[in-house]
Amino acid sequence: MRRRDLILSAAPWLASVSPLLLGATTKDYGDPDAVYGALRQQRHVALSMHGGTMDVVFADGATDLDRTLVLAWILRCAEAVSTYFGRFPVSRAGLLVIAVDGRKVGSGTTFGFAGSAIRIHVGRSVDEDTLNRDWILVHEMIHLALPNVPRQNLWLQEGNATYVEPIARAQAGQLDPAEVWRWSIEGMPKGKPMPGDRGLDYTPTWGRIYWGGAAFWLLADVEIYEQTDGRHDLRDALRAINHASGGNGANWTAQQVMAAGDRATGVDVLSRLYGEMGAAPVQTDLDAVFARLGVSEVNGQLVFDEGAPLAAFRRHLTRRV
Repeated sequence: MRRRDLILSAAPWLASVSPLLLGATTKDYGDPDAVYGALRQQRHVALSMHGGTMDVVFADGATDLDRTLVLAWILRCAEAVSTYFGRFPVSRAGLLVIAVDGRKVGSGTTFGFAGSAIRIHVGRSVDEDTLNRDWILVHEMIHLALPNVPRQNLWLQEGNATYVEPIARAQAGQLDPAEVWRWSIEGMPKGKPMPGDRGLDYTPTWGRIYWGGAAFWLLADVEIYEQTDGRHDLRDALRAINHASGGNGANWTAQQVMAAGDRATGVDVLSRLYGEMGAAPVQTDLDAVFARLGVSEVNGQLVFDEGAPLAAFRRHLTRRV
């Protein structure tokens, strides 16, 4: 295949990108247009993953980055996300891997306005153990699953990825279930409303967006399970939202997202919770929620109560699928 043929066939999901981007030569991938331009222009590796394809581009050749190691990590992350959603969330996505100095996985960003795409920074000296412990790429891949919502509802997207990421990894056998609950117990209180805060739609602070949003999805998960007598949980709602929207290339209102999830479970938990927590600073007794799930932290150690009312649900959430 000629190089030009390879480039043009690299990413049909990018057909809507402006022709002006095809001539871009910028090395600054902080600009989303440059990300899409690189995905369109540069050589790629197509990875098939549970009903979807990811076109992986190593930006500018990603000098000194171990591609075999990185590609295995990408497939591992996709396995976790596909386990939770029942398939890879979109039919096609692009992933721009940018090599940087260091031994860690750096920041990631997900885009959807011109096709599903992720930008991720990876240290040139990163090792297999570090990649296997990484959560960032799974978090970004989860963003592919939900439709784009208005800016004031960003907490729904970020909170969802924050909540689902460790659960997805546990269900794929990639994370000890105890770590899921440790992060939840230690993280979610950071999202509680502070004096002067308003509802989640109107308080765009880091804690509220990520951990306040995560608490919303935890409460929804518990209530769906209880109200359906264990027939459904949040995963059923999120799979339905993903199926109906096609993923992050769609633009929906928050109300559309909630309604699609509620239709799948047969209860109005999402719409009701959104109406309450989006508009007003709801104080949630998280200790009581975790107590019902049968998990607490005492002197830095996790303690599990298998006789708690929702202990079976807690085990169900993080059981390997």
